[in-house]
Amino acid sequence: MSGKNFDQIVLEQFHFLITDYGFKFVKKREENWGYDIVFLNATTGVHVIYEFREAYIFIMLYRLINGKLVENPSPITENSVLNAFCLDDIVTIKNPDATMKPAYYYGIESEFYNKEQGMTLYVSKFADNLKIYAADVLTGNFEIFTELDQIVKKRAKQAR
Repeated sequence: MSGKNFDQIVLEQFHFLITDYGFKFVKKREENWGYDIVFLNATTGVHVIYEFREAYIFIMLYRLINGKLVENPSPITENSVLNAFCLDDIVTIKNPDATMKPAYYYGIESEFYNKEQGMTLYVSKFADNLKIYAADVLTGNFEIFTELDQIVKKRAKQAR
């Protein structure tokens, strides 16, 4: 890594949320397990979570309720009201080949292991996926959430 912390890289790579979609950077938390970063605009929340152990970036997209992030209930049942969905599921619907994997999946020879730019390149792929495949959600169009709702509830049912 180039000496930048993960949160600095996220702020750079996800800056388009602020300039293009009216988001505000509202939360940054660094823990022993990773990072937790949140952006909000008038309709949508973007929650970026990086877990060191998983070597993966999870991005959750929220339909805001009264301007706030509302977590999905647990456990998820057929009657649950869901307001948050994973970017991975959106990408899988729109272009499965663009779905990102944990960094270790690509191997130590991949660009993601470059000491200077590896983390920036890895984060940029997630930012690109958000820009390309979830632009509708970023503007408050949550139509895809209907399809995602069915996918998540089916997955939850299979896990029980």
